[in-house]
Amino acid sequence: MLGVCCIKIIVRGIPNLGPENPFLHFSAYFSYFGFGFNNLEIMSQKKKQVPGGMSQPQLEERKPDSITVPAANTALALESPLLKKFFFGSILLMLIIFVTSGYNVGFHTDESDMNNYGKANVAYYTSGGKDTSCLGLLTDDDTRIETIFRYYGSGFEYLPVIFNKLTGLDKGANEFNSRHIFINIFGVLALLFSGLIAKKLGGWRAALFTVWLIFLTPTIFGLTLFDSKDIPFCAGYTAMLYLIINLLEELPNPTWRTTLLLMLAFAYTMSTRVAGLLLILTLGMFIVIYGISKTGMFKLILGNIKQIILKLSIIFFGGLILVVITWPFLLMNPVHNFFEALSVVKKFPMMIPLNFEGIYMSSLTVPAYYLPKSMLITIPIFATLAILTGILIAFLKKKEYDWRITTLILFTSIFPIVYAIVSNVVIYTLWRHFLFIYPGLCIIAGIGLNHIFSNLKQQRYRIALIVVCALGMLRPVMWSVNNFPYNYCYFNEFVGGYKKAYYEYETDYWKITMKNCLEWMMKNEPIMQSKDSITVGTDMPMFVQYYLKHHYKGAKVKVVLNDVPTRYGVPWTYCIFSKQFINPEYFEKFYPPKGSIFAEKIDGLTECVVLKDTARLDLLARKAYESRNSVAADSLLSLYLTRDAPDNVGLFGVMAFIKAQVRKNDEAFKYASLGLQYNISPISNYFAVSGIGLAYANQGQYDKAIEKLKEAINILPDNGLANNVLNAVLKIKAENQSANITNQQKK
Repeated sequence: MLGVCCIKIIVRGIPNLGPENPFLHFSAYFSYFGFGFNNLEIMSQKKKQVPGGMSQPQLEERKPDSITVPAANTALALESPLLKKFFFGSILLMLIIFVTSGYNVGFHTDESDMNNYGKANVAYYTSGGKDTSCLGLLTDDDTRIETIFRYYGSGFEYLPVIFNKLTGLDKGANEFNSRHIFINIFGVLALLFSGLIAKKLGGWRAALFTVWLIFLTPTIFGLTLFDSKDIPFCAGYTAMLYLIINLLEELPNPTWRTTLLLMLAFAYTMSTRVAGLLLILTLGMFIVIYGISKTGMFKLILGNIKQIILKLSIIFFGGLILVVITWPFLLMNPVHNFFEALSVVKKFPMMIPLNFEGIYMSSLTVPAYYLPKSMLITIPIFATLAILTGILIAFLKKKEYDWRITTLILFTSIFPIVYAIVSNVVIYTLWRHFLFIYPGLCIIAGIGLNHIFSNLKQQRYRIALIVVCALGMLRPVMWSVNNFPYNYCYFNEFVGGYKKAYYEYETDYWKITMKNCLEWMMKNEPIMQSKDSITVGTDMPMFVQYYLKHHYKGAKVKVVLNDVPTRYGVPWTYCIFSKQFINPEYFEKFYPPKGSIFAEKIDGLTECVVLKDTARLDLLARKAYESRNSVAADSLLSLYLTRDAPDNVGLFGVMAFIKAQVRKNDEAFKYASLGLQYNISPISNYFAVSGIGLAYANQGQYDKAIEKLKEAINILPDNGLANNVLNAVLKIKAENQSANITNQQKK
């Protein structure tokens, strides 16, 4: 339909050019929609008659290469009015694409957490403050709310939670599909405000360059499908930036409309993340910059200082009041809890394991370049080049583009990165926490691309620029199409693409691939038909519990927490595991694990697997060990590790201890060394070191045994196993020493 309308516009709106030159037709159409020479300037010229009865404008249309581009300061006035329609048409198209493509893509544990937290906050108000589950609800099912969430606002969460409650969707299978539509809308709002900012500086064409650059970035597109944390905050941040620019342009007398809208935007952004406070501080700084840099403005500001202070106070304090009354944790003790939330968010206390550059590390110890490198290797190379070009043009052409506005945009896009590095803000899962800076960078890129376009005098060069832009984004777009809905896992050529990054970086860190694995298991395995309860182990239990409850009602399934390296010792028939947060050395050698019956892949590589094991020799070995039948435990576990699960290195530590129990000391040292090398978990390391200690004791090397057993106790002080062995070794050592003394005395 859209194509038919465009054809009608072209056919009816462009003068008949004749059939002589096919390229001329394309050139004229291209021009008519604002991407060529300015048709408004041509059509407004006074017609001059020439031989043959043809007017001068018609001649100029026949010779587009001879037309000169208008000066930059007149470009906005001469733009085709269709560009504005194309801009809003693009925004509508993007919304339609998001809503239709985002249906049933799955969700992640954090979104489930935030959904529960949003419900708890609503319950706080509807119960008159009696229901305080928003402070933490430590259940073992999919209703769990971690205590850390009290430090997050629910500015976005209220919308889908209340909507789902009113419509009854919170009881059915489409609760998260509804949530995702709200996320889609906020993602498009971020695009809209980004485009409107670009339009202020470079016109509607710059706005089009900006929004399409953002939209076609795989990370942004992918996260807009389901990320209820970062996308809503990005929308609020961009809206605030747009309104701040409006307010600065209205100085020395900002309108009440802008004031109140900015107050609401500030309240929403702050109640999503307290980092929204940065823009208010930036506003104050740039009011001073405007006053100093614009001739006569400082005097005008001073003359209206009371009104300005009043309106700034309403923005700041009015916004804070709205934040407090909509955030239960703050409402309970506004001043104390506000600063507590600021402190916790700045130094996020949770340790998140991650794989960065092939090195297993903690989120608390990432290198200073973690954030900029994460952006460099996941943003399309063309977009990065466009951003750098835009920054250069903004600097060189500061007289053509209001340098105050471009500086504001760059400051709000770059300063957060600098601050995060300098203040050691906890960062993980690449740069998703900093998505809000990307629209500003793309605005500068859009202005730069538009500047280049406007200064190309020949039509064919303009067409060539559009072709270059399309080709520059073609590979990321094609990768996204081929790997939908996992677009956000894109890595560019700087790091060798996804297949190279697969082993060196976290890829599907939201574990969205798990949904398809779960669907496959339920449809292809006889779980729904089983009369007995079936246990499913997974590293994402809340998601699995919720999904089964709402999509497979009646299924007799028990869900237990488990992961790939430590999947032993827990009763299960099926397991669903992702590859995230696994030690890279283990991952490269043992993933996907043996026993996989289905794999969900991205770019041909396994991201998530379904395992099935009905024999469970590891459980039989555990029972034998607990019954103190070390010989049987050794036999069963040896068979399990050689035949069924040679990749289950999490059991190497236990195997080392059992080998030492049956006095197979060399094998005990071997398994202990391997277990410590992979460093799977504290319990595995504990058994490995305890096994080394027991093996040394078997060999009569009591001092070495005592040293190792004390080392094991330091790993897990509350576990009594190493203590018991240590006491036995000390007793044997004392008895041997006593016997030696007695023998010497007899001699």
